[in-house]
Amino acid sequence: MAHQFEQRKTNSKAGPNKEILYESAPKLPYEGFFKLFGLLSSGLDQEPRFGPIKADRTTVKVRRFYCQIVTAMLWFFTVRGFILMFIDDRGIQIIMGDISGFWHDYRMYYLMPQFYYALSCALVATTFLYKEREYSWLIPFVTISQHQTTSARPIPVRHSLRTNIYITFNVIIVGGVTGSMGYLYYKTAWDNMDAHTFRLWAPWLAVQVIWYFYMTGITMFTMSYFNLVTLHMESKFKAVSQEIEMLAESDPGPPGSKNDDLIRLYYAHNDMCELVDESNSFWQLYLFYIIGSYIPNFCYVMYTLFFADLDTLLGIFSWFVLFHTFLVMAVLSLSAADVSTEAHAPYTSLHTLSLLQLPIDIEVNMSTFLHRVRGPTIGYSILDLFVVTNSSISNTIAAIASYFLIVADFSRSTVNQGLLQKAAEKQANASRIASQAASKIAGQMTKIATTEAITSMVTKGSN
Repeated sequence: MAHQFEQRKTNSKAGPNKEILYESAPKLPYEGFFKLFGLLSSGLDQEPRFGPIKADRTTVKVRRFYCQIVTAMLWFFTVRGFILMFIDDRGIQIIMGDISGFWHDYRMYYLMPQFYYALSCALVATTFLYKEREYSWLIPFVTISQHQTTSARPIPVRHSLRTNIYITFNVIIVGGVTGSMGYLYYKTAWDNMDAHTFRLWAPWLAVQVIWYFYMTGITMFTMSYFNLVTLHMESKFKAVSQEIEMLAESDPGPPGSKNDDLIRLYYAHNDMCELVDESNSFWQLYLFYIIGSYIPNFCYVMYTLFFADLDTLLGIFSWFVLFHTFLVMAVLSLSAADVSTEAHAPYTSLHTLSLLQLPIDIEVNMSTFLHRVRGPTIGYSILDLFVVTNSSISNTIAAIASYFLIVADFSRSTVNQGLLQKAAEKQANASRIASQAASKIAGQMTKIATTEAITSMVTKGSN
């Protein structure tokens, strides 16, 4: 099986010059959105290039240049966001298009989440640009192996319905975020700048609205597409598991009556494991970039909500970022964990079937099957560090909660020390003011007594 894995991966990574023929692959609505947001230059609609006459690829080259421009813009805003964290001069901030200083005195509350968003989107766009021609993003809908295409089964109705719901939700989020941030930037600049400065800054308004449009669209549509991929994988694993469970619960029958079904299910599960392995070669980078950026973003915003001095605008912004980062991480991690759960589900039924009297070749396959389901975890990993499962999600949540409580306790101690120090300074200032007032009153009393004594002496002399 290891040899089959390596051969399949080698064939699927033959390089950008590999000739690929798309037959009856299902139409994916996400493909159009991926092209809109600069993630893809070609996809399922790529024309065949067999024969002496090559297809005209001018439009594909133009779209690829468009993808490169979008990726370059995302990296520009990532570097700009990092530099803005170290600039305190208001004039330079406005020249670089940043007006977050008008929203809050401590601009880092806005700049840090924006930097994490920009970094994750730039990395995702770069991954699509670099790995697009391997077509691993299409798996399992199109399986590329040995220069041929195997069409996937039709997408179930519930997947299509979920896709339509996700697309509608994504369009609302993209439109809402782009429109609200554009209005906020416009209103802030109009209220705090003179007419000449506003005219000079206006191009930044247009550019940043475009940036928010691409950044939000890339985040939302890649998340929902990954959910569709995992649902497809999960449904196929679940179908195999149900067949294995039904076979284990059925009557034993005469010897050898279940051999053909066992061999078929063995190879069906093996093919699904290969699909997950191929698909994971692309999505492990995506999961690492998104979750690796969103965990610190989530922790930072949660810390802001607990300990920062929030005004209305910062409160709305922080709660939205907290909800959005949690939503994205929850959808990605739970979707990936469901694939692993369904892939390992048939272990009990397989153990029951392994007790049957089987020929030696089928018994070897059953032993391999059991080892695969029980052994190394099948599923989507985060940069090959660990496979995303329900237990790994629980461990991550526990680790984040533990470290946050430590930081919260440290911050509370720091705040209490600061309050005690301020109270001591206030008391010292009050004592100093009282001492100065007493000294002043004593001086005035002395002066009055001296004046009265002099007046009395003058009066006696006159008499």
